[in-house]
Amino acid sequence: MTTAARLGAGAGIPSPLRVLLVDGQELLSRGLRLLLDQEHDIEVVGEAGDGRAAERVVAERLPDVVLLRRGHASRAVGEVCRRLKSLLPTTRIVLLTEGAKLSAAEFAEVAVSTGADGQVPRDSPVDDVAAVIRAVANRDAA
Repeated sequence: MTTAARLGAGAGIPSPLRVLLVDGQELLSRGLRLLLDQEHDIEVVGEAGDGRAAERVVAERLPDVVLLRRGHASRAVGEVCRRLKSLLPTTRIVLLTEGAKLSAAEFAEVAVSTGADGQVPRDSPVDDVAAVIRAVANRDAA
């Protein structure tokens, strides 16, 4: 189904939002999937343990948003973001950060180096994660 065919009434946001989770820790990824699947307007279309697997899933499932764990190797994260966006330029990328939310200035620097569109700390409540997914899908800063 095309994005245009899935547009929700009035909002301009596809419904449901198709989300790919990219995290090497399967237990946490599966838990996040179960929580996000409870959201009426979010559909987790796949999980990937690393960037290469994410590329395959992006090409097959065409997610609107990719939730990508940002570990310590920001150069590697930047390369994954660039490859994912080259496969599907319309996809939006949200970084799951390990610690507190980065300041606006810090995130701007990360966004320039990675191409990410938003961020959310990994220990955030699921409502916050869902809100960031929605905001980024709507092209709002998050």
